[in-house]
Parts: sequence; C-alpha cells; structure tokens
Amino acid sequence: MYRVVIADDERAIRTGLQIIVDWNKLGFEIAGCASDGEEALQMLLKQNIDVLVTDIRMPRLSGLQLVKKVQELGLSIHVILLTSYRDFEYARQAISLGVREYLLKPVDEVALQELLRKMYDELSKRDEEDSTHREQQLVTQLRRLIEEEYMQNISLKSLAERLHYNPAYLGRLFRAETGNSFRDELNLYRARQAAQLLRNSSISINDVAERVGYHDINYFHRIFLKIYGVSPGKYKSGQRKS
Repeated sequence: MYRVVIADDERAIRTGLQIIVDWNKLGFEIAGCASDGEEALQMLLKQNIDVLVTDIRMPRLSGLQLVKKVQELGLSIHVILLTSYRDFEYARQAISLGVREYLLKPVDEVALQELLRKMYDELSKRDEEDSTHREQQLVTQLRRLIEEEYMQNISLKSLAERLHYNPAYLGRLFRAETGNSFRDELNLYRARQAAQLLRNSSISINDVAERVGYHDINYFHRIFLKIYGVSPGKYKSGQRKS
C-alpha cells in the first residue's frame, strides 16, 4: 500500500476525500490528515509518505509553501493539488514547482479514481526501477569485494552475513545479473590473478595458490586446469593454450 497524507483546512473536504473512493482497493492507505500546511509537513517528516493531497490555500503554511519545503528537503513525494477556478494564478506557480496533478474542487469521484490509478502505476514503476538499481549496486558491491578480498577466505555466505542479506537471495541475484555463480566468479578472478603471477614471477606454484586464496593445492590445480585447460605447472613453463 502506498501511504497518503491529506492536507486541507476544511474538515468537510478532509472527511469527504477519505470516503469518496475506496483508497485501499486502489492500492493506497490514508496515513494522516492535516488541517494546515505546518501540520502536514510534520507528518511528512515523521513518516514514509508516498502521496500528498493538499489544498493550495491553507493557514500557517500554504500548499505552495508546503510543496516547496518538500522539494527543499529532497522528499520523494508525489503531489496532488486541490484547486479552484479562483486559484488559477496559484496553480501556475505550482506548475513552476513541478506539480503536474490537480483536482478541481469540489472533487469528482471519477476524476480522483483515474488520477489515483495513474499515480499507482507511476509509483509502481518507480519502485521497480529503484529495486533494479539496488540489485545492480549490490552485485557491483559483491564483485568489488571479490577483487579486494580474493586472497582471503571469503564465501557468499560470509559476505551475505556482512551485508545482512539471505545467501540464497544473493546467489540467485548474482547469477541472474552476471550469468555465473558467485563461486565460479570468485574462482575465475583468483585464477586470473594466479596466471599473472605464474607468468611474471618466480614464485612457486604452492605460494601462488596461497596468495590468491587457495589453501588446498589440489583444489587450486583442478580449478586452474578447468579454466585454462593446462595445469599451473605447464602454464608456468609456457605451455599455454591460445
């Protein structure tokens, strides 16, 4: 449910807006009602609110001033402005503040329903985009941790605990975004680092394995052979597949 605050200095309008449509059926819940802009602002600051329905003319803090405060505070809130024909000049000012949605008083039931359906779609799309962005950032963070900590004894489980996520969820997300499992990606990165050491240094194969995070030399040999098609020893001596 998306949360809504209604702000209007007329009690009849506040009450009417709550009962004129079935908010829950449309995907919304009324989180609070305010009789002036200042009261509404306090609600917006104390709760996670998605939609503000506000009159233009209100005491203490007008609807326009309230919208401006919302913008200055960087709150991601969709605004529906209640207006009348006599408030046309105020409405023009609201447009300059980025308000796109209006309801003319007295509020029409059908108009309100259509506007809420449209706003629900916009909010759902926003949430989907935000979720996708968060998931991409999370996978990027996991890849960065592989690059920074591959020499250590890391695993998907240990990183999931650190990041406060379910390991199974992280594993599914990582595979969906990269096409590889976390373990495969970690082994691939470690093998690449090992190959660089084998090409450019006189370090023993056992030391190379240790340096890239493998404490089981036999496992290191199996992983390296699987990725490069030759054993670490042959790779080191120059017997490499193209």
